[in-house]
Amino acid sequence: MTSQDAMPIAEPFELPCGLKISNRIVKAAMEESLGSGDNQPNEYIYRLYDRWAKGSYGLLLTGNVQVDERYPGLMTDLMISSKEKTDIEKWKRYADASQSHGTPTIVQINHAGRQSPMGKRPFRQPPIAPSPIPMSMGDSFIARALQRIVMPEPKEMTVAQIEDVVQRFADTAEIMAKAGFAGVEIHGSHGYLVSSFLSPKSNKRTDDYGSTPKARMKFLFEIIDAIRAVVPRTFAVGVKLNSSDFSAGGLTEDEARDQFRWIDEHGGIDFIEISGGTYESPAMAGTEYIPRSERTRKREAYFLEFAAKVRNTTTIPLIVTGGFRTRKGMNDAVRSNACDFVGIARPTCLQFNLPEILLDKTLADEHARAIQYEIRGTQLFNLIPINAVGSGVTTLWHNWQMHRVAIDNCEPDPSLTVHGKILSTLLKLLKKSTPSILMIFCVIFISIFIKRVFL
Repeated sequence: MTSQDAMPIAEPFELPCGLKISNRIVKAAMEESLGSGDNQPNEYIYRLYDRWAKGSYGLLLTGNVQVDERYPGLMTDLMISSKEKTDIEKWKRYADASQSHGTPTIVQINHAGRQSPMGKRPFRQPPIAPSPIPMSMGDSFIARALQRIVMPEPKEMTVAQIEDVVQRFADTAEIMAKAGFAGVEIHGSHGYLVSSFLSPKSNKRTDDYGSTPKARMKFLFEIIDAIRAVVPRTFAVGVKLNSSDFSAGGLTEDEARDQFRWIDEHGGIDFIEISGGTYESPAMAGTEYIPRSERTRKREAYFLEFAAKVRNTTTIPLIVTGGFRTRKGMNDAVRSNACDFVGIARPTCLQFNLPEILLDKTLADEHARAIQYEIRGTQLFNLIPINAVGSGVTTLWHNWQMHRVAIDNCEPDPSLTVHGKILSTLLKLLKKSTPSILMIFCVIFISIFIKRVFL
């Protein structure tokens, strides 16, 4: 029997909240970097998600929406300043565009915590975190110098600040519910604020928010409860969690399994998306950061082995994101009961209709897959002695593909090279700045001429 004869990924699913999902293929969250000057939704984000809405996905997960504009991951993120200052009509248009063809869309909500290099806060005001432990950008002199400038030591949060952030998560979820989205996903992985509370490496508190492994869960539990208090019962609430931090002193798989069990016991969550790593050790960006057995290497997904283990500790539906490329690999993952959904991120930047290909029973397995492509021009960046620079460039390449669709209204270009894109961008900037440069030289020349005449 071939993979297309029996397709678990084509089967519908219903989340505990009652949300019906037509198939098991999820467009996972990525960094769109399309925030306008006011960091609210705009025509670019509408166009991008309208394309994904037509792609026959079972579920769409948006990129980060920051709950506090003072502490974003990037200044180009979409952000919420407050309920009073939010233009709800723009968010309604975003929800309408992404769900225009019946695919429910869930908004990923986040606070960058100690990984916020800058935001709408006073100059040189440090980021906040559970403990004053800075993020390491590497051991080289360059990395340490850059760290002091870009990622300084964060300020330990007071209980009042913790309560403020909890309320901001609840306010953001309430806005998304009013806008018409199907749910929210709390970003609790990759070293951001919620993740840093969950990790023993970044949470050294001795109070109720960190004195024990379970105490480190208190911040997340308060966010879940605060969101549930203000959204409809049918509104989905999920969380993205690390299977491991993949760094010394960080969250281990055994500790992560306990966290999944405690979340199950606490309740209030409709799904868990499994990921891993932080920007100190970016496992979410590729397999080279993940120690895996030979048996696991034969599987496509990065975190599937952990998902199979954690199945015994929770009944909450699971999404595994990262590494999936073929229909056979996806069907095998769902059929094995290791996960309920397969999350696909980067390939969706190039194939907005990828589910149509995967679900087409007329295609043989070898053709039912994401296109294979190579990102050229990254080798030089891999030599830079700063953590995550190489993986960051590949992330930027996929970001450019989204911008081709959203801003340029063009199709993606798998042949795009990193150095080619950088060169073309520099030429455009030079072309735009040429008149200004000429004007400056003219002003200087005229000033010198007048000075000489009058002297």
